[in-house]
Amino acid sequence: MQVAQIEVLKEEAEKALAELKQAFKDNADLKKNKIYRDLQRAYGHMKHGGKVIDIYEAFKTTGIDANALPKIAIVRADATVCYFTKVREGAGVFSHLAPDRWGTSVARKSYGEIGLPAGTFGWGHVPWKDAKHKTIVPIIPPAILNEKVSYALKNYYIFWEVESWELIPPKDPMLLKAITPNLYAVLATWDLTELERAIIKANII
Repeated sequence: MQVAQIEVLKEEAEKALAELKQAFKDNADLKKNKIYRDLQRAYGHMKHGGKVIDIYEAFKTTGIDANALPKIAIVRADATVCYFTKVREGAGVFSHLAPDRWGTSVARKSYGEIGLPAGTFGWGHVPWKDAKHKTIVPIIPPAILNEKVSYALKNYYIFWEVESWELIPPKDPMLLKAITPNLYAVLATWDLTELERAIIKANII
């Protein structure tokens, strides 16, 4: 999957972390500032050579397909189905839970739900019948689970290119960890095998 990733040299990340550490020591109020704390988390990931994705920018850049649906998707890593709800003024919500009867899961605000801001996509008013969509979530290979997943799966996210907003398994996902509402650390990438895609499909349909 081709999306822009933010990368900082290890040496630069280490230097920035050292400067933040000193700033926190000299000014205790900075520790209460979310922007500086988020910077610390981002640089902490990058000092090991990690990359970061700005998902707001990724969704805006990749845009929508011929059916006016996002070309990429993101959802909690413990989900089996990804639900996407269009919201007016170009906003949208990804969730592991099916939308409610009104066509949106926004009011529920479940843990791990991803909301994209107005202006991300090109639609304005969204008819109720066109609001709700779903697709299959890829599985994480055991090797990546063993190496990269240290906590419950609900604390991670899967990000991938959607072949079709139907129950068709994808091919090339990424495993992400949230840093801020829009910045996500890239932990791993992989390709699903034909066997894995066939088994996923059989267990969802």
